[in-house]
Amino acid sequence: MRSWGIWALPVGIALVGCALSVWASLLDLRHERQEQWAEVHLQLSAVVARAHDEIRTVYSETEGVLQLINVDGDISPRHFHGMAEHVMVNVPYIRHLAIAPDDVIRDIYPLAGNDAALGLDYRTLPGQYASVRRARALGQTILAGPVQLRQGGMALIYRRPVFVSGHSGHLRYWGTLGIITDIEGLLRAAGLLEHPQLRLAVRGGDGKGAQGELIHGQARLFDEPSARAPLDVPGGQWEIAAQPMAGWEQSNLGSSPLFWVCMVATSILTAFALALSRQHLQARRRNLELSYEITEREIVEAELIRQAHHDAVTSLPNRVLFQQRLAHSIEQVQRQGGFMAVLLLDLDCFKEVNDTLGHSQGDDLLVQASRRFAEHIHPWDTLARLGGDEFAFILDRLNHPSDSIPVVQRLLQAAARPFVLGSDTALVSASIGVAICPADGASPLELLRHADTAMYGAKEAGRNDFRYYQASMTTRIQERVAMEHALRRALQRDEFELWYQPRIDLASGRVQGAEALLRWRDPAQGLIYPDLFIPVAERTGLIVPIGQWVLDNVCVQQRRWRTRGVFEGRIAINVATPQIERSDFVTSVSRALQLHGLPAHSLEVEVTESLLMQHQDLACQVLHQLQRLGVHTAIDDFGTGHSSLAYLKLLPVNHLKVDRAFVKDLPGDSTYAAITQAVVDLGRALGFEVTAEGIETAEQWEHLRDIGCQSGQGYYIGRPMPAADFEQWLARYGTSHRQSSSNNTVSPS
Repeated sequence: MRSWGIWALPVGIALVGCALSVWASLLDLRHERQEQWAEVHLQLSAVVARAHDEIRTVYSETEGVLQLINVDGDISPRHFHGMAEHVMVNVPYIRHLAIAPDDVIRDIYPLAGNDAALGLDYRTLPGQYASVRRARALGQTILAGPVQLRQGGMALIYRRPVFVSGHSGHLRYWGTLGIITDIEGLLRAAGLLEHPQLRLAVRGGDGKGAQGELIHGQARLFDEPSARAPLDVPGGQWEIAAQPMAGWEQSNLGSSPLFWVCMVATSILTAFALALSRQHLQARRRNLELSYEITEREIVEAELIRQAHHDAVTSLPNRVLFQQRLAHSIEQVQRQGGFMAVLLLDLDCFKEVNDTLGHSQGDDLLVQASRRFAEHIHPWDTLARLGGDEFAFILDRLNHPSDSIPVVQRLLQAAARPFVLGSDTALVSASIGVAICPADGASPLELLRHADTAMYGAKEAGRNDFRYYQASMTTRIQERVAMEHALRRALQRDEFELWYQPRIDLASGRVQGAEALLRWRDPAQGLIYPDLFIPVAERTGLIVPIGQWVLDNVCVQQRRWRTRGVFEGRIAINVATPQIERSDFVTSVSRALQLHGLPAHSLEVEVTESLLMQHQDLACQVLHQLQRLGVHTAIDDFGTGHSSLAYLKLLPVNHLKVDRAFVKDLPGDSTYAAITQAVVDLGRALGFEVTAEGIETAEQWEHLRDIGCQSGQGYYIGRPMPAADFEQWLARYGTSHRQSSSNNTVSPS
């Protein structure tokens, strides 16, 4: 019995340990395979999303041509070439565009090298006419190809059927618009030609998905294990297959490091258990003689001490213990020399993981992240969790501050790898700030503050990056804080001013309205222009009360002018994104108009293209509500925000303001002249009022007037000016305009 008792525990531990080793290794191998498949699927999803956006771009860029044909029933060669040139500037892999009324090619841009296709009747080309018939029957764009072109080469063709209104009000088939794209160029722009980590293949010629011919890559990818995803293209689908560039990992039980670690641990535990069993009888005798007694109170006190110094989620040292160790490390540097680095790491986008997947999954991510970070520091270094998604590090025994760079880079890479959270996968990144002792401080508080400043510098630089502390960072923060305090003071002391720049009808010279522009007259610095203080106001949220001040004071000034009969034109105000997101802007406008007894059409609200594209749903909802009030709406600096032409016709706006960048080189620059002509024609076709900004010469005025632009503003007409100066300008302009009109001329002054 005594011999059996000695061997029972070691044998039991050996059997259980072997079983656990096999089980843990199988889980490890399964996890590795799942992680690889999840990462490939995630990367493939990003490829599909990028390709889908790129293919939509080609389609949307031609909407202007279709709008003109739909409105006018045809398109002139000049308009077609101008718009086609604009399209090909924006999408360089388009080889040419062709219009084919009644399915006979009438015009091609560019003509050079493609003139052999002029007059070509698609009905004589069975291979191409099938896609033309299909597009016409479906009444929608289809992506055909690969196609052998008459003028040589292979290409993909967007077949867009065009329908116009007939005499009876019904739509009739007009013909087709063909966009011929270079296959390699489109695939490269869509991210399908080359990928740093994936081997890709695409099939689905003529939009037939898995039944279509191979478009790119090796066909064997569709016969081997691969991640696959459909890509919707006009009129059908493509299918994309993906494998890791190095192939799928092949592994077995013996290849798992965890298996051998567990087996070694089992052997050690078995030997230890055997020794423990042999000593057990002797220990029982000694225990009767010894007084090694631990009371419950002592156990509780030890646990409380542990909890007071460690994080409950990750079991890492907490802020209290971290600061104790930091003080000790500073003493060592001061006593022994050398360097020490303090790192603050903040997980970017961690809040989104908590909000979408739940706090339990967020805690799991923090645990996984802490384990990863611990793998990339030395045993004598310290890793702590200060709270939330913020980790802190002490890197000791540095010979030079640059010795910390490889560690920081490995931490960034560790944070950027996907986190598998149950059935979900999360992607985050990290921003790291670094402070060096003794160069950046000699106290825990000072080093932590400077590391925190550097970390926010990394976040402002775009995240997923690191920054070393520099004194200029503190200076910039102090300047930003000083600017914020000064802005708050400016609101309280009414230091802001409104200046007005006139807008006139280019054909008649009549004053149509004005744009209200904000200025700040600081008591110490004098007049400050908006580009210096508006970014700070937007970042701090002060733009909301400042915007309310602008709205109220514009209405006050309008009421005064209307009462005195000085000016009754429409006044435009600029609205920033935070005003739309953080306030009930529509209610503020409605109250201001009612309070000052102004008609809604006396006010125009200008928003930027970037606001519309980044906050589409909210911006469109607000603009719709403003239009229902009777307030005019406008897109400012049009042409710089890369908005989709297909989406433009759905926007609730009355007015397009062409950015000064397209006007400054008119009329001499043929490219900008063609772009401006296309924007004017597009605006007229969609029923928008079009204003050109930045008119500085008589030649620009005359050119814009001659191409059909309705109105304009700029220094040639009138500079921004205070309200009193604007009244004087109106008086002078009214006199000169009446004299110019009597002489059948139009002049700005």
